[in-house]
Amino acid sequence: MTRAFTHRGVRTGLEENTLIAFQRAVELGIDHLESDVHASADGTVYLFHDQTLDRVTDAAGRFNDHSDAQLAQVRAGGQPLCTLETLLDAFPHALLNLDVKDDHVIGPLAQLIERRRAHGSIALASFDTRRSAAVAALLSKPVRRSPGRRQMVLIWLCAHLFGRVPRRLVRDFWAVQVPLKQGAIPMATSRFVRAVQRAGAQVHVWVVNDEPTMRLLAARGVDAIMSDDAALLVKVLGAQA
Repeated sequence: MTRAFTHRGVRTGLEENTLIAFQRAVELGIDHLESDVHASADGTVYLFHDQTLDRVTDAAGRFNDHSDAQLAQVRAGGQPLCTLETLLDAFPHALLNLDVKDDHVIGPLAQLIERRRAHGSIALASFDTRRSAAVAALLSKPVRRSPGRRQMVLIWLCAHLFGRVPRRLVRDFWAVQVPLKQGAIPMATSRFVRAVQRAGAQVHVWVVNDEPTMRLLAARGVDAIMSDDAALLVKVLGAQA
């Protein structure tokens, strides 16, 4: 069964990674929420993608340079920014797939997971495996993780060159999360999906927003699809159940 992930929540404008965006996804029946995390200058963990505030908010400057008091005044698509703590409070039964965006958030994120005992609610991702590993090393219990770009490429090469993935390459990970394509190279091929799953890990594909590709990936048996169009994804996967 292929599971639906909402990618930064359901938005109609710039309100990505806000509480209302995730509320809309949950109302569609989605309980796997993908987001990104940065820390404020005060060490509070927020759901936010970019290094700067400029693209999606009414403010400007590097996210990490702003205090909580300053960020409380910032709006993304008219919505207040959302802290990780707020999301955990709002949806205690959801799984939060969090992209660790920089080194500044590593310590604060680990402290929050420990304080909230949220190990079972969190899955860590990052383009740099070192960052997710650094968070995990600070925790008293294991959390789900996915590999970064370098490890992901190695896993893909093994799947396509040899038709198999050594278990040692995925033993620390619950899932290998890949884009549909890396440049012109297709990543989520049937050969890749089968090899990763045989090695004991799941395959998640991001970000897929069209119905034919959703149907194709579901037919290939991927474990999860991340989409900006949560309503369409729920419809497609529901029709194939």
